[in-house]
Amino acid sequence: MNELVITSKDGEIGILTVNNPPVNALSPGVPEGIIAGIETFEKDDAVKAIVLIGGGRTFIAGADIREFGKITSGGDRKRGPGFVSILERMENSSKPIVAAIHGTALGGGLETAMACHYRVAVPSAQVGQPEVKLGIIPGAAGTQRLPRLAGVAKAVEMCAVGDPIGAAEALKSRRRRSSC
Repeated sequence: MNELVITSKDGEIGILTVNNPPVNALSPGVPEGIIAGIETFEKDDAVKAIVLIGGGRTFIAGADIREFGKITSGGDRKRGPGFVSILERMENSSKPIVAAIHGTALGGGLETAMACHYRVAVPSAQVGQPEVKLGIIPGAAGTQRLPRLAGVAKAVEMCAVGDPIGAAEALKSRRRRSSC
């Protein structure tokens, strides 16, 4: 494990706390720490489910923008597994994973939450794909998972405009999609 992701237990619940202040960016080590925690809890028969939460004031506010330059320039040759494969590993976990969203889940943070089996959010939480405002297409299967969860119309709006939406609006989109 690493100190960017802290593991703890509360009864039968394994808790993974992302601890990368100030916004819990998905810096190198964070995705790998999440996977290491999941693998630890999967081996623990006493753990029945896993909760992923951000420490401090936010869930995961996206990728570490300082890393984009390294990736696009080829300067980061020691990258680990790709983010898409990390999210697929989460999605295929043998134990249910719940994203406990507070503050913001933006970009890669929203994609991380969407790879979890369930998502819960405090009323003040916001989710979105703001990277489109920088000309970056949501990468880690966000354009595939979002329509399934929020419906095509809301997903297109979120991926085209990039404005975050609140938890109430996200729930409303989910309900509207479920009733179709």
